[in-house]
Amino acid sequence: MSAAEKINLAAAARRLTAAQVGIRERRRFRRMPIEVSGRLLDPLGREHDCRTADISPGDIRIAAPILPTVGDRVVIYLAGFGRVSGFVARKCGEGEVAIIFDFTAHKREKMAEQLTIAVNRNLGIEEPQRPAISDGSHMIKLEFETGEAYEGEVVDFSLAGITIKSRRPPPLIGVWVRAGNVYGRVARLIEGGFAIDLEPRKHS
Repeated sequence: MSAAEKINLAAAARRLTAAQVGIRERRRFRRMPIEVSGRLLDPLGREHDCRTADISPGDIRIAAPILPTVGDRVVIYLAGFGRVSGFVARKCGEGEVAIIFDFTAHKREKMAEQLTIAVNRNLGIEEPQRPAISDGSHMIKLEFETGEAYEGEVVDFSLAGITIKSRRPPPLIGVWVRAGNVYGRVARLIEGGFAIDLEPRKHS
């Protein structure tokens, strides 16, 4: 086997490994439907306005009038989050791309904390009130795709979902619901309530 062939095989192996890492990253983190404005710095140093469609500690989906190409490394300054960077993994329909962050584990933890605060804010919960959630002290407005709307108690929440207690008859599993300013689907029923898995509203 020639040296050139060995180099090509090594490059192919690196590409395969990178692709597998990218798949694991996308599966490991759930992107949250949080929209914030930002400025994207492309590989040529040009700045473009952008906004997030959804975001996780591992990756982000952005929309912008001028998009970078797949494989580009970009830097984005997001309102409330600061500087993030990563590589464009794929196009996501009209005017959007997905970017996998090139973060350290510490930076991912920090991003997770920032996302938790953002989710709190969208739920109408300001820090440092999170420990008080477990005592059922926070009420939130719920609006279902069925047209029904009422308030429920937030008894637990995370980046993945919210647990609600209510005296109302439970909704159907799979129904879309808006909780505060975030969206999700009713995932399961619990005694005296139900759980919502947070999901972004589909844009396509």
